[in-house]
Order: sequence, then C-alpha cells, then structure tokens
Amino acid sequence: MRPTWPLLALTLLQGLSVGLMSIAAILLFTQPHDPKMIFILQGTAFITGGIGGLSSIFHMHRLQGAKYVLRRLKTSWLSREALSTGLYMMVVALTVLVHLVALPLSGLWQTLSVIAAVFGVAAVYITAMLYATIRAMRSWHSPLTVLMFFGAAALSGTLWAWGISGMLHENIPGLPMALMVVLVITAVLKALQIRNFREAEHMVMSSTGTGLSQKPYRVMDTGTTKPPYRHQTQIWPALTPAQRAWGYGLMGLLLWGIPAILLVAVPGFDLAVVALVSGSLGLMVERWMFFGDATHSSRVWFADEPKRPSQVAR
Repeated sequence: MRPTWPLLALTLLQGLSVGLMSIAAILLFTQPHDPKMIFILQGTAFITGGIGGLSSIFHMHRLQGAKYVLRRLKTSWLSREALSTGLYMMVVALTVLVHLVALPLSGLWQTLSVIAAVFGVAAVYITAMLYATIRAMRSWHSPLTVLMFFGAAALSGTLWAWGISGMLHENIPGLPMALMVVLVITAVLKALQIRNFREAEHMVMSSTGTGLSQKPYRVMDTGTTKPPYRHQTQIWPALTPAQRAWGYGLMGLLLWGIPAILLVAVPGFDLAVVALVSGSLGLMVERWMFFGDATHSSRVWFADEPKRPSQVAR
C-alpha cells in the first residue's frame, strides 16, 4: 500500500501521545512528588496527539464528507476511531487545563490522568482494528497488527519519556529497565510480523489466488475516467529484496540497535536524547514499511508479479 503522510503522522503521533499519557498516569502513583515531570509528559502528549489528529484531515478526499464520519458507529471501525480519538484528546486537554488552573483540587488531576490513559489505550486498539479487520489486506489481517500498534505506542512513549528526563536531568527510577523490556518485546513482535508479511506476499498470486475465501468476486473497476481509490493507494509496486533489506535493516538499527546499545553501554540518561532521536526515526521507518510492504489481494489482477518460466509445452 502506498504510504501517505497523514496516515503515518496519525498512527505514529497517536501512539506516542497515548504512550506518554500512560507513563504519566503510572508516575502519578510511583512518583507523585514530581508533578512537574508528569505535567511535561502530558503536555507533550497533548501537542503530539493534536498534531496527529489534525493530520488526519488531509487524508480525506472530500472534506465535506467529514460530517458523516460518526454515522456508522455500530459497523465501522473508522467511525469508532474518529469518536475514540476525539474523546481521548478532549480528556487530555481537560487534564492539562486542570493542572494549569486547579492543581490544588485533590484527586481531580489524578483522576482525569487515569481516564485519559484508559481512553488512549482504547483509541489505539480501535485504530489497530481498523487495519487488522481488512481481510483483503493479507499482511494486516492478523492479531500481530494490534499487538504491534500497542508495542509502538509503548516504545515511543518510553523512548520520549527517557529522552525528556535526560533533557531535564531528572531521573525516573525503573524507566531504563522498562525501556529495555519494551525493546525486546517489540523486536520479537516485529520479527513475527515481517514473517507474516512474507507469507501474505506469497499467498496472493495468480497461481494461488487472492488469499480470500469469500466467493464469488465482483468487479470493482467499472471503467470510469477517474482511477478508482484502489489504484491510487492499494496497488503499490512490491518492494524489491534490496529495498526490504535496507528498510528493515535501517529500522532495526535506529529503533532497536542504537537505543539498546546506549542503555547498556551508557548508564543513566546522558545520551537519552540520542536514543530519542534514533528511536523516533526508526519508528518512522517502521510505520512506512508497515504500509509500503503490505500486500493487498487485488494485486492478483493489477500488480506485476515476479517473472516465472513459461509452463506452456513447446
């Protein structure tokens, strides 16, 4: 699928925002004496989440259709995503506002912080399900999509929290160890997802079919003058082996290699900002590959396949 920057920004920044809000909620119970650090994390979550939400507007082909986005909450994960993300950002904004104007109110800020984190986790799940439930997108139709969305949110949140603590020279006990655990878990999940992508690629071919069990099929392209949406985004030339090697290799180095080396070789948070920058770039590559390396079932009809020797008898 063709990676588009609004989707990259929305999914990445939403996960980062939720990761930061979740860490802030945890710190309210483990480090309640440090409200400054907690508020900085929440403020960063509000800014990044707001930018991600605004970027989704540019993904719409017709802005006038936005008023209908909540009409199908019972059946559409897209409608649920719009509602859950909007509610999450409202609670985050209220949380930040309460801290600014009414911090002395006992328990109110803490309660809103926890509610915001819960809403954020629900929003990430719904966004992941929007991709995981697309049966035609064989690469994504897997529980690994949901797990990796949560993993990316946790990884980006811990990386940024560690980087922010390094910039402020405020130590957060247990954060480096938590980051190492998240690094290991997400690396395993990503390895499994890459294997799933390769299985999907070989499942969808003219010799094997679409990978879908539902029949009969119907024609989607009716011959209109404007290319259908499927041609614009879902039919994307398959990456070459070299492109995959460079993409996944760069992702592994930036997202897991450099942060892990810094955690082990440089104790403390002296180079935490370096890990933040490296990990953020790695997350961008990871999300680009999530879209760019995905295989849609319609490639059977519209995409080129690797050349094979002719089976016709001479």
